[in-house]
Amino acid sequence: MSTSSRPMPLPFSWAEQERHLVSHLSALIRLDTSNPPGREIAVARHLSRELTRSGIAHQVLESEPGRANLVARLPGTGQEAPLMLLGHADVVGARPDGWSRPPFSGEVADGRVWGRGALDMKGQVAASLLIMQLLAAHRIPLRRDLLLVVTADEEAGSRLGAYWLWENHRSLIEAEFAFNEGGGQRFVTPGGPVYTVQVAEKGSARMRVTARGPGGHASVPRTGSAVFTLAEALLRLRAFAPESVLQPASRRMLATLAELYPGPGAEAIGQLLKDPTWGRTNSLPIDPVLREFVVAGLHNTATPTVLSAGQRQNVVPVEADVVLDGRLLPGELPDRWAAAVQQALGDRVEVSLLHGRVSRAGPDAPELLRVLGETVAAHEPGARLLPYVNPAATDARALPGTKVVGFFPSASDADVMRLIHAPDEHARITDLMFGGKCLLDVVLRLST
Repeated sequence: MSTSSRPMPLPFSWAEQERHLVSHLSALIRLDTSNPPGREIAVARHLSRELTRSGIAHQVLESEPGRANLVARLPGTGQEAPLMLLGHADVVGARPDGWSRPPFSGEVADGRVWGRGALDMKGQVAASLLIMQLLAAHRIPLRRDLLLVVTADEEAGSRLGAYWLWENHRSLIEAEFAFNEGGGQRFVTPGGPVYTVQVAEKGSARMRVTARGPGGHASVPRTGSAVFTLAEALLRLRAFAPESVLQPASRRMLATLAELYPGPGAEAIGQLLKDPTWGRTNSLPIDPVLREFVVAGLHNTATPTVLSAGQRQNVVPVEADVVLDGRLLPGELPDRWAAAVQQALGDRVEVSLLHGRVSRAGPDAPELLRVLGETVAAHEPGARLLPYVNPAATDARALPGTKVVGFFPSASDADVMRLIHAPDEHARITDLMFGGKCLLDVVLRLST
């Protein structure tokens, strides 16, 4: 892989592009692609119209009626393998309750674009579209083809999107690298600002925990009821502290953090690196939001999500259960994690594995990470890159032949990311512009 130490001078002003980027995102948010049911065809058609105006070749591919994926290609010389800008069109659902503005309004106000999907991830899709249009309009020569791939169904497992494309249209989406969601959060540390880049992500282990006990009339309390037994198991789950799993990606992350947090921070991280059973990761003396990312990337986890018990108000249920959303570090096996959770909760409940997925290790791409580090430093002097393991999953799970990293830097501190999947999701226009500039910068460094 050859790279440019500096990107070529741009024949346009980014300041002039703000209205186009905001317009793209606002239009995408107004297209309700809540999954289920998805209806990603609306986004695919919108993108198709934009790409057609720019003369960019593309295809809309439906895995099922209305579940559309889009693949666009900006040709290069073919000296190197293609580069992919990857995004998904679907979003999680949003009820208007709790929102200060309608969730699918795409309203532009207070320097922000408001609505479901602004952060996850129509903002990055809008920036990727604009990058394709700018490169095409100014006929910037590229050493490699640039792909724009916008998928369906990411929020529900990628089966009708990235998996389907890889299995049925692989030749259209084969690429050396892909820039995806899952990275770019900004943290301020004693050693300077740092931007995350996702280099790996977790697998899954969905489990059901079932408790059983005597039933009967609710007028007669029963201390051994299924509900109480399940509640006691959940308290044990809260206290469960599995040891850290130090994989290469997490060791790189910790080593970088030790440089950024001298003194007590470096000492605590050093202790953890020596002893994975060190049980104080939740009190690492670093930024508390960053600590959440770090701790999630060091452990397998199990979070209760759906509780079920009983059908009538006056009947003690004989069975109560809870679904656990388990997330596994790369290479960890779902059945082994289910067995570990069973041991932690005890034999008064039954833990059953509903389904699971093993995540692969992230890409071994030191040269790519060097380029990303140079890029963030160019846009914020003194900034560094922090490779990390994403506690969630993305379309990267479906593309085993591509080195996928999560990279769309935000100028704001990382607490804005708490709005993902939450009411009042919005993207700051300054963040969109910063992310777009950085993403284009990386494309030019790798392709010109």
